[in-house]
Amino acid sequence: MRIYAILFVLFLVGNAYSQTNKKVVIIGIDGCRADALELANTPTIDNLISNGVYSPDALNDDITISGPGWSAILCGVWSNKHLSVDNSFVGTDYTNYPPLFKRIEDFDSDLNTVSICHWDPINDYIVQNHADYKLNVSSDLEVSNEAISYISSNDPDCMFLHFDDVDHAGHSDGFSPTVSQYITAIEGVDALLTPIMQSISQRPNYANEDWLVLITSDHGGVGTSHGGTSIEHQNVAVIASGNTITQNIIRKDSSLIFDSVYNCLADTSELQFNGVDDYVQIPSDSIYNFGSNQDFTIECRVRTSTTGDVAIIGNKDWDSGNNAGFVFSFKYPAGPEWKVNIGDGTNRADINTGGLIADNQWHTLSVSFDRDGYMKMYEDGLLLDSANISSIGDITTNADLFFGTDINQNFDFTGSIAEVRVWNTLINEQTIQNWHCNHIDSNHQNYNNLIGYWKLNEGTGTTMAIDYWGGFGMPNGTINNSTWYSPDSTWIYDYSNTPRIADVPVTALTHLCIPINSNWDLDGNSLISENCNSMGINTINNGQSTFIYPNPTNENFNVKSSSKVILVLIFDLYGRQVMSTKNAKIIDISNFNKGMYQVLVETDQGVFRTNLIKN
Repeated sequence: MRIYAILFVLFLVGNAYSQTNKKVVIIGIDGCRADALELANTPTIDNLISNGVYSPDALNDDITISGPGWSAILCGVWSNKHLSVDNSFVGTDYTNYPPLFKRIEDFDSDLNTVSICHWDPINDYIVQNHADYKLNVSSDLEVSNEAISYISSNDPDCMFLHFDDVDHAGHSDGFSPTVSQYITAIEGVDALLTPIMQSISQRPNYANEDWLVLITSDHGGVGTSHGGTSIEHQNVAVIASGNTITQNIIRKDSSLIFDSVYNCLADTSELQFNGVDDYVQIPSDSIYNFGSNQDFTIECRVRTSTTGDVAIIGNKDWDSGNNAGFVFSFKYPAGPEWKVNIGDGTNRADINTGGLIADNQWHTLSVSFDRDGYMKMYEDGLLLDSANISSIGDITTNADLFFGTDINQNFDFTGSIAEVRVWNTLINEQTIQNWHCNHIDSNHQNYNNLIGYWKLNEGTGTTMAIDYWGGFGMPNGTINNSTWYSPDSTWIYDYSNTPRIADVPVTALTHLCIPINSNWDLDGNSLISENCNSMGINTINNGQSTFIYPNPTNENFNVKSSSKVILVLIFDLYGRQVMSTKNAKIIDISNFNKGMYQVLVETDQGVFRTNLIKN
């Protein structure tokens, strides 16, 4: 094993050397609201946004005060761990949850760490003595000048720069995109960043360096204060910019809610039926007579809180299920399941096992009718049940098509109906699922088989049923007594998938190829993927081809070599051997902790080495 020990030491030395090319600068703009940042004229920040990951919808959804905020940004955990709850820094725990500078120095003390702050408590209480160089200054201009000087005359690997003038403007004049002094302060910081970025690009070894620029803020604000829990206090921007970073904009999800009712089509008007004498009547047309053999599909959207023996949509006399035609209804006598029926005058087939749709929410009901096979029932795009209809003969009625009642204006429905679709073919399960929450257009794979399409979303003043078959809205039917309703609407925003400020240090550590130890119990996640393969697969015997894949991996990897593989050894970052195997086909590391490992592969031509990332 002596040769492997020597190789392993050489491997670590090589890795340490290559890691110095990866560098990070974290720029903290105190008290900067994301909406104000987007409004301000910030060409330098805009350039960084265009070259990496950007989210205008990032959050500090913990305590929106500077002490807890900067603790999260530098330590990667929230206040329940670092225990900073205000600006007094009393009772904090930076021993178990130290700033990222300690993580970096513990990994490799040769890496150079720097912190230059306009607000002294960051260095005094959070950074402490964990950075190689720290400096407190009295202005944002000094932060910029000192950063330029250090970058130009030293070799920093991780640098934190804190700017405080935007927070000062917020407290003096207001944290708002409508306050000119606040916007001017943001633009002032951007101007100070310009020479810093220039000093980085002018470094003699810049072509061989991989810089990650991270920008964020500790909180927003309302009026002249902060510390609240509203989105104006919590919403900040996060930027992760670099030449090796894939451009991506991460925004919050948005939903338009009507009277607490979600409509995935975002229609602003709906047609309501009162259960007494409201209905829509579509004139009889031979294309709606499906005879004995014609396959077809019927779809509609329904919102109701009432079940009963009603006709939601159909072309039959619903006094008997044996009567010719089809109908959507509820299981007799009063649900709660919805159902579908088809009959030929003698025989009938029913599916009574629909979902419980009387919850006052919108649901898409779809049924396909395979005339020599099965009719299939779908709800909100999901297949619920099927029934054999091969014994059903001619269902022709020559009657009109009705929404909200049967052909005799009986069995009246209470609720709203929309998005009625009639197809002269079978729509398959995947297509039904894909389109159950989308208006139909020419991209639908069965668009040429659409023979009737009533959106029923036109709103007040419309008394004709508009048929969008063929893409043109043409009157084809009458609205009888039914009323248009425009519910009050509210936009609901979901920030679940947007970044948090605790992601910043984890992203920095990831860029520096410093493995995240699960025992650190960090709350943040990296905004970038690990890109540590730039260290390459260095070989002792040149000319031979050996590599591992996939890398990174979650569970297992393979070794592929042009030579015969004799032995594969895996070491952790402390040099401890954690696996030895002669099997190069599928090497299972699913039980390994997340992080970086070193792999040595012995072949009959020599020994090969590389990094392996376990996600």
